[in-house]
Amino acid sequence: MNFCCFMLALSILELIAIIVILMKMKKHQIGRGKRSLVFLAYLILSFVTVKFALFPPVSEVKTTGAYNIASEDYWLETEQTGVDGNQRELQVRAWYPVHYDGAEHSAKVIVFSHGTCGTIDNNFSLYREFASHGYVVLAVAHEGQVVSMVRSDGKTIPVNRDYLIEMMNIRPEQDPEGAYSLYNKWMKERMADLNLVMNDFKERAKNSDDAYAKIADADVYIVGGHSSGGSAAYAMARTRDDVCGCIALEAPFMYDIKGVENGEFVFDSSSYDVPLLNIYTDSSYTHLQEWKQYKNNVLFLQSDDENYVNIYYPGVGHMGICDLSLASPFLSVLLDGVYPKVSAVEQLTNLNADCLEFVQTECLSN
Repeated sequence: MNFCCFMLALSILELIAIIVILMKMKKHQIGRGKRSLVFLAYLILSFVTVKFALFPPVSEVKTTGAYNIASEDYWLETEQTGVDGNQRELQVRAWYPVHYDGAEHSAKVIVFSHGTCGTIDNNFSLYREFASHGYVVLAVAHEGQVVSMVRSDGKTIPVNRDYLIEMMNIRPEQDPEGAYSLYNKWMKERMADLNLVMNDFKERAKNSDDAYAKIADADVYIVGGHSSGGSAAYAMARTRDDVCGCIALEAPFMYDIKGVENGEFVFDSSSYDVPLLNIYTDSSYTHLQEWKQYKNNVLFLQSDDENYVNIYYPGVGHMGICDLSLASPFLSVLLDGVYPKVSAVEQLTNLNADCLEFVQTECLSN
């Protein structure tokens, strides 16, 4: 983040310098053509400076597993119409260990759903970490809810404008009925997507010669997600018998909201029968008691049920637990309003270790 601040400060100094230079050129009656060339050179230099401020050189989070990693994309058609009026698709990026030395169809599968306006690489470092330890990770891009994705024909599809408007206008405190309607709508779409991916992958594991499918144990899944993706992961853990664990990175239990009575959300507060890892940051942790849509989070946070593992990262914001914090520290801080106490590399390394430990000790021990 210090690098970003330096580059932004540099861009301001460049602007001051160019104003001084242009004023002096005008004073000495230097021609308009030369002044325009100087200003054009400034625009180019400023663009490069701001680009490096917003997207500085990325320090990769090192994996700790023994395996080298590969990834491969594939696409699934849904029954809906897409943003552009054509068939809506899901882009799936499979991360997997190269030269996996376990038995065929023994590598555990983790299905991961991005947050609102996230990307297919929303938790890129976490996917790679899991793959380096012998897991297959299926990162799903939900067309319409992802900031942008590439279809099977190579066409880039942006986020659905109507979805953006819904996200910007939702008011759970003032309009719980409207919020419930949107939660229900979003979860139905996400759940349909994840069910499609998981059911399709069972067939791929049986019939495909793709390396990631041949090594995968598609009889049981670990589901995960960030923000609304975590809400969808909770829903999969609630509704599917082949889910053995769930990782939710700062997510409300949207699917558990079953209606509204007297201005309050009505929850299904029955216990989950699989382990849940619930991770929080400063963006939500201190608000859990006041935000009505987080009632189940509070309930399970206070529970003594060993199935619920809760971790709170102080001094970190919502975007600090996904790879935007690494790709663009400035945008991450701007969106969160939280200046991180640790570097993105350190925070994501800690996140990777906590998620890996949870999967190895909680999900796969049951």
